[in-house]
Amino acid sequence: MRYILLTLLLLTGCSAPTPKFILSPQIFWPQSNQLQQARFAFAVSDERGRPYSLRIQKGTDIQQINASNDISADIQSTMAQALTEQAAIIDQNSNTQMTIKITLLQALVDQRSLEHAVTNQVSLTVFVQSDQGTFSKTYSGDSSYTAPFRMDVAAVERELRVLTEQVLGQILQDSSWHQAVRG
Repeated sequence: MRYILLTLLLLTGCSAPTPKFILSPQIFWPQSNQLQQARFAFAVSDERGRPYSLRIQKGTDIQQINASNDISADIQSTMAQALTEQAAIIDQNSNTQMTIKITLLQALVDQRSLEHAVTNQVSLTVFVQSDQGTFSKTYSGDSSYTAPFRMDVAAVERELRVLTEQVLGQILQDSSWHQAVRG
């Protein structure tokens, strides 16, 4: 019995715990009247084909890790705040619906013996549906870096968060969807 307990303890000590991966983008946008007179419902939907946010590959071993937080809710919260700071009125009962669809949001890590390479990919689609028709446009970005030794989860989180914030900034800077939400 002692031998079994000792073996279990040793095996438990050797196993690598699954890292927590938190992605909570924040965007601070200056107040303006760009969306004045715009009243629309707003939502964020996660439509990724692969639900993980972090994939770690070590040789032939692949570990896929979902985010520990609700990425859709965090993006919805930060974008709703940015939109209202631009004078938009978010009204869930409106006939005009703006949806940001998360189509790709992931960090791909290739862990090698003396270094690791990280590739971040973000793709968000703005979809507006109103009585006048529909509007759809995709905004995306990617980044990559190589660093020595083992991957630092916090560094990967930070880089993917910054890239996500940049893509959200692209959406806010682009006025092509403004007319669609004004109805």
